Amino acid sequence: MNPFVAWLSRLSVYASTPAIWGIFLAGAAIYLIANWRVRFLALLVQYLFIGVIFERIFDSRPELAFLKILVGWLVGGAVFLSARIREENHPEAQEHRLHWGANVPFRILSLLMMVVAAYLASQRYALPFIPPDLAPVCFVLGGLAILFMGTEEKDTAVVGVGMLNLLAALDIFYSVQDPSLVVTGMLVMVNLLVGLVISYLTVAEVVE
Repeated sequence: MNPFVAWLSRLSVYASTPAIWGIFLAGAAIYLIANWRVRFLALLVQYLFIGVIFERIFDSRPELAFLKILVGWLVGGAVFLSARIREENHPEAQEHRLHWGANVPFRILSLLMMVVAAYLASQRYALPFIPPDLAPVCFVLGGLAILFMGTEEKDTAVVGVGMLNLLAALDIFYSVQDPSLVVTGMLVMVNLLVGLVISYLTVAEVVE
C-alpha cells in the first residue's frame, strides 16, 4: 500500500470533529487573509482534511480518498497559478505582503454565524445516509461556499474556491449514497472541469 494512503487510513479516526474544524479553519484563512500564497496553502490543507472525510466514506478503498486529495491539490494549484498570472499583469493588485481582507470584523462575524448555523442545521435537518458526526461537514462547506461567492464577487479565483467547496459538499453527499467507481469518476471529472473554467476566467481578467 502507498505510504501516504496508509497514513491517511490512520487519520480516519479523526474524520469527525477534528477534520471538520480543520476544514473550517482552512476556509477561514482563505476568507480572512488576502494573500494568494497563504490561500493556496490553506486550500491544500482543506483538501487534506476533505480527504480524511472521504477515507471514512471509502473505508474499504482508501486509494479513492487519496485520489480526491490529489485532484483537489491539482485544481488548487491551477487556481493559484492563474491568480499569480493575474497579479503579475496587474501590479496594483499584487499581494506580496501578508494582510487581512477588507471588513475583517464583518468577515469574522459572518464566519461565526455560519458555523453556528451549520451546526444547528446539522442537528435539525438530518441528511440521508450520512452519519450524524459527518453531517456538519456538508453544511460547513456549503456555508463557506456562500461566503466566498457572496462577498468576494470581484475576485474570480475566490469565487471559484467557493464553487470548489460547494462541489466538495455535494461530492461527500453523493459519495456516501453511492460510493461506486462510476460516480467517483464522474465527480472527479466535474471537479477538474470546474477547476479549468475557474483558471480560464481568472486569467481572462488579465485581458480585460
